[in-house]
Amino acid sequence: MAHPVTHFEVNARDAKAQQRFYSDVFGWKIDANNPQSYGIAKAQDGKRGINGGIGPSQDGRSWVTFYVESPDLAGSLAKVERSGGRTIMPPQNAGPVSFALFADPEGNVVGLASMPEAPRKRTPTRKKTTARRGGRGAAPAKRKATTKRKPAARRKR
Repeated sequence: MAHPVTHFEVNARDAKAQQRFYSDVFGWKIDANNPQSYGIAKAQDGKRGINGGIGPSQDGRSWVTFYVESPDLAGSLAKVERSGGRTIMPPQNAGPVSFALFADPEGNVVGLASMPEAPRKRTPTRKKTTARRGGRGAAPAKRKATTKRKPAARRKR
């Protein structure tokens, strides 16, 4: 999927009650330990699901939306408007994430999010193995330290 859904959001008049509801119904572990009491619900143990949040509504109305990842929020909003939608909220920064909201032609509000790139997992490096004697890339044979050898004479060209 070129632009995956990366986040969902439930905004409510009573965020704490909604957090309890979703936690009780679905067993979600919700962390609302932040100044805005915004509850973060994360997919657990790398299993299926997307992260989301349940927080207080800024305008007193309840709503649900999902966020589509976009590397260019302003460009995506311009495309939305050319396609018959409208911008609800221009790009805003919220810590490491930038987001915007638009309404589709039917009036459904959808979010756009520019997420920080996840750190890439390092692939373990292979241990170097020595090849057998005589094979391609063979390691030189170890010699016993019995006598000191004289350097070989150089040939003249």
